[in-house]
Amino acid sequence: MSSSNAALTLPLVKCFSLALAGLLFLVSAVSAETYQFQEPTQDSRTFKVNSTIKVKGQLETAVNAAKARSLELDVDGKLEYLEHRLPGTGRDAEAFRSVRYYETATATIDVQGQKTFARGSDRHRLIVAEGQTEGLSLHSPKSNLLPSEVELLNSPGDSLPVLALLPQSEVEVGEAWTPDRWVLQSLTGLEAVLKSELTCQLDSVEDDLATITFKGKIDGATVGAQTEITVKGKFQFRTDQNFISHLEMEQTEKRSVGSVSPGMKVTATVNWERSLAADAGPLTEEVIASIPLETKPESKYLSFETPWNVRLLLPRDWYVFHQTGQVAVLRLLDKGSLIAQANISKIPSVKAGEHTSEEQFHQDIRTSLGDKLIKILKAENLATDDGRYIHRVTVAGKANNVPVHWIYYLCADPSGRQISFVFTVDEKLLEELKDRDADLVLSLEFLDPQAAPRQAGPAEEDSERK
Repeated sequence: MSSSNAALTLPLVKCFSLALAGLLFLVSAVSAETYQFQEPTQDSRTFKVNSTIKVKGQLETAVNAAKARSLELDVDGKLEYLEHRLPGTGRDAEAFRSVRYYETATATIDVQGQKTFARGSDRHRLIVAEGQTEGLSLHSPKSNLLPSEVELLNSPGDSLPVLALLPQSEVEVGEAWTPDRWVLQSLTGLEAVLKSELTCQLDSVEDDLATITFKGKIDGATVGAQTEITVKGKFQFRTDQNFISHLEMEQTEKRSVGSVSPGMKVTATVNWERSLAADAGPLTEEVIASIPLETKPESKYLSFETPWNVRLLLPRDWYVFHQTGQVAVLRLLDKGSLIAQANISKIPSVKAGEHTSEEQFHQDIRTSLGDKLIKILKAENLATDDGRYIHRVTVAGKANNVPVHWIYYLCADPSGRQISFVFTVDEKLLEELKDRDADLVLSLEFLDPQAAPRQAGPAEEDSERK
């Protein structure tokens, strides 16, 4: 071959190689199958969810400013419910809503060898779940939930926010995607986020089952406590019926001691199976149609009942910090910051139609505060329409050289039963408190004395189900 022919051949070989490479890429692109994984937004189906939750680790309670006490924690929970999607009220997390009927909601809680058993109330089997950026919100359309019921029903890896892990476009096997920033926050329930990362990947599609893995980490705060959470797991999507059918998830959480909650170093393992329900059961068309699109704020208030037969309605920013047979301590948080504390106590009853005199109440305040009191600023009576007597006293003073206001309430029922409230608030935070102290006190309801309902233990729960 002459040198001129060789010079012509090299460009031809190069062009042929490029053409072949392009053809192979085209064939590969055409042959790579893509998949769309989405559950219908207006899904008319009812699902059955069976979930188990196991939590192990340590709780940390503050002994003093420099030391915390560690307590072993072991929780074994079970949730079974029917679930039907509802129209969303907005974008992102607010697009996810459902109504549920809980057939089982139980948990055995072991803290340092002290075991308690929690069981969902029969009157609150019907629950509305609403997605929010800062976590799932649960309420009953029939009556206000107890704080303990919200704690029992709120589970890591809940079936509703998990739907947001699905890809927004078609993907192929081996492809990864990053869900929107709000997804992991909503899934883990953090109120404020400093840093977040989450990835999902389609691992395989076999026999109408797609397997998707996910992992992520989020740092931020919840109920005023610094929190770090890592999640990892997998779920399966039925391609023939378009729904998530199975989840396995591990969530590890490290939380500092906060204003209203203990610190924790725990790992939660969640497994659930989700299937098409044979029938809708109690989730009839009439029940579903009765759920309003917009939830009234007071429907989400929590019903807090004390051992001395009084009830309060708590907005969700009030937290139960401590409770004994004689006193209950509530704390108010706003955007994670502690605003005020309320101490609620039973005081001696008087004759029906009477109450402790205002003079005596004022003297009791002076005696209680001692040299911390500077001045009684105001004393007034609040109007009620049910015969309750409510007297409010606002006091200025100092605690540890910090200007503080104390707001005292004397509350008496026509029967003669009495309750006192003491709200403590830093003078600089009075504007943040606003009228939330009065709103709480005005929600006070004196209940008829009755025997506390006995809760069934795990063995009785199993027997009832049989």
